[in-house]
Amino acid sequence: MDFIKKTEELWRSYFLGDENGNYIKSDFFDADCVIIGTGRHEFYQNKDEFSQTIDDEIRERKNIRFQIKNLWCEPKQLRPDLILTYGEIFVFGESNDKNIRIHMDSRFSILYNLTENGWKIIHLHQSVPNPEQKNGEYYPKSLSEQLEREKRKAESLSLLAQKDGLTDLINYRTFQKLYKNHPLNNTWFFVADLDYFKNINDTYGHVEGNRILRETADILKSSVRSDDLVCRMGGDEFVLLCSGLQSLKNAENLLDRILANIAGLQLQGHAPVSLSIGATSVCEGESLDVVFRRADHALYEVKAKGRNGWRIC
Repeated sequence: MDFIKKTEELWRSYFLGDENGNYIKSDFFDADCVIIGTGRHEFYQNKDEFSQTIDDEIRERKNIRFQIKNLWCEPKQLRPDLILTYGEIFVFGESNDKNIRIHMDSRFSILYNLTENGWKIIHLHQSVPNPEQKNGEYYPKSLSEQLEREKRKAESLSLLAQKDGLTDLINYRTFQKLYKNHPLNNTWFFVADLDYFKNINDTYGHVEGNRILRETADILKSSVRSDDLVCRMGGDEFVLLCSGLQSLKNAENLLDRILANIAGLQLQGHAPVSLSIGATSVCEGESLDVVFRRADHALYEVKAKGRNGWRIC
């Protein structure tokens, strides 16, 4: 048996078909052959499975004409009744309208077994090398780099989901989650609104309004400790959870400091910006909803008395 010729005939029948338009012959294969291709789905445990798939594949590529540019193989006898043939094939394919072009460089190994019906293929494995895999690499660095990019992307998306896009503060959903695990001993909750912010947008425009929001966020973060929580709820409303305030006086001093820092913020034309804050101390075990309602009530009283100040409830 000329196994080089038989292997060449196998690949010609697979890619080119015969003069009658028939493609790969099932009599090449043993009934219990195992065939593995490049695709994850290309794993066949017998000839029937493979034959069904081949029929679908031939129909899918009926408008593509293939040319075998190069084919070589070597047979190696493992036993008197078992021959391993291995090699490489380079194929070019082009659709009739020339919109599809395929360059495929494949490696293969084939086991021929002598059965009572003659030499049959009992195993065929064909794979397409990754051109980005360099010599000495056990898997392409491009794959690990891609995985690293995907990891960074996932981390970035996770971070974006936690942050307010304009101010880079955490959003309220994240604030709610962090509140549950935040130590509440000597802790105060503030809710703050920029005064007359709608007028700022209407008079100076949204670009200037956005600048004021960003700078307010920066001032709030710089006014408290690094492990305190500062959140933009939306619009011109911010909430803060500040720990380490061991007395009422400590809380009042922090409130005064925030308002003094905000007073240094000015609009175009040097108009001042002000802030109203409602504050309340947090008891261990109190829910965020309960604490928020109390601080929000204090904020309402500040606004009722003219804004630009704070009140504790």
